[in-house]
Amino acid sequence: MKPVPSIPVCRLNHKLTLTNIQTPELTPTSPANKVFIDFDSRQPMVIDQTVSVDDAAYLMRITHSKIKLVVGRNNQLLGIVSVRDIESVKVLAAASAMGVARADLTVKDIMTPTVRLQGIYRKVMERARISDLVEVLEFEGASYLLVLEDNEEICGLISADEIAHRLDRYLDIEPVAHSFNDVFSALKVSNH
Repeated sequence: MKPVPSIPVCRLNHKLTLTNIQTPELTPTSPANKVFIDFDSRQPMVIDQTVSVDDAAYLMRITHSKIKLVVGRNNQLLGIVSVRDIESVKVLAAASAMGVARADLTVKDIMTPTVRLQGIYRKVMERARISDLVEVLEFEGASYLLVLEDNEEICGLISADEIAHRLDRYLDIEPVAHSFNDVFSALKVSNH
């Protein structure tokens, strides 16, 4: 069999032709699926709950990921951790509250647990606009929305940080009290 012919690179013009591929401009009226991280086409980045905060920061930096799903045994979803969590005062507050050194904290100590996560069905997301997602995220005070199939299997994620970045605007996602019980719980936590 005759080998494939090759060309000596030294004979070529070394100029690269790069196309300037830009992210499509988004507006609040753009379809919500433009900011949907679909796990069918993009494998979710996961991290074990026992990984130290410092190691998680390193892993996120080298994998260029801003969000990782936190898993336990048998890949059970336990929560979500972000670069924002790792770089925030949340780490020092958790260390102080637990009476441990920062180096002793694990991802589990600073993640947003599943009990604090909200979700929407994929069929609802597919009919929504980005402004609808922003409204839900701000109303819930949520940084993320998990996207679920009809059978409640997780199929994707929507990130408030990603929307804010792509729209180039601030999202007010601080937790909001929607009932007297929410206010009471917040006061109870702040007094400890």
